[in-house]
Amino acid sequence: MLAVKRSISQLGYRFGCKILPLLPSWPGEVAFIKLLNTRLSEELHDGLFDFLDNQVLEVNVTDLQIRLRVSKRDAAFVRALADVEADSTISANFADFLAIASGREDPDTLFFQRRLCLGGQTEIGLTVKNRLDAFDRSRIPQWALRWLEVIAAELAVITPKYRE
Repeated sequence: MLAVKRSISQLGYRFGCKILPLLPSWPGEVAFIKLLNTRLSEELHDGLFDFLDNQVLEVNVTDLQIRLRVSKRDAAFVRALADVEADSTISANFADFLAIASGREDPDTLFFQRRLCLGGQTEIGLTVKNRLDAFDRSRIPQWALRWLEVIAAELAVITPKYRE
């Protein structure tokens, strides 16, 4: 049964790697920004992300070839225009981003293993990384946290052979 589950996971992952780069980026960006605004509303209200005002942060999911661009205006994250150069970038593969989100992996460990890369104004990237690492995961609904943990664990097994 485990072999069948792993085969389905590998097939889904390879399919995602091929099809996602062909799709427009705006639906993913809109969903990503909605998620950030919802889950980080307290932090936004407290001014913990004010350093991103009028800055462009690009999140690169390297294996899926997805680039999500975000900025901050007033007390909310917004989509950054595609023709504006990013001030800072954070790059990793999908499995590593999920591992960070689920708490399975520490961002510093991934950074020193060169699996999480920062570019541009690294101070912005480091501050974002540290703010997200400090996020209280108990605020994530239990079902979503469990989903993140399961997917992160499965991808950790199947993606090493696909890593760049």
